[in-house]
Amino acid sequence: MSPCVHSIQAAKLGEIEHAYEFYLQTSRLDLDDYNKEVHEGLHITSMAGTWMSIVEGFGGMRIKNDMLSFKPQIPKQWDAYSFKINFRNQILKVNVCQNETNFELEGNKDLQILVNDKLVTITPNNLVTV
Repeated sequence: MSPCVHSIQAAKLGEIEHAYEFYLQTSRLDLDDYNKEVHEGLHITSMAGTWMSIVEGFGGMRIKNDMLSFKPQIPKQWDAYSFKINFRNQILKVNVCQNETNFELEGNKDLQILVNDKLVTITPNNLVTV
């Protein structure tokens, strides 16, 4: 799990290239059989670490003051990435591109979030671009 944690911390520090390198170690652990032990089984925690590297690392997702907070970044090697979060029984879709981040809410009430420390209100079934 160490590369995943390092990826998250590197992204938090704005070291996006280092974050990406650690992300690759996490995501490719079994695909490239780094430890020559795939025949013994897959590293399920590394799969979870891959998700965490994207959402908490590159997406910068945290809970601050009882609300979702994002500080999205994207590696230069990617065009975009996306993920969904179930927060208070509503699904928030997040799509990060090189020049913008889009949020869309599947739910029935508005959701206030922080994006780069600025308050943003997401209304259900409407695309919000930041």
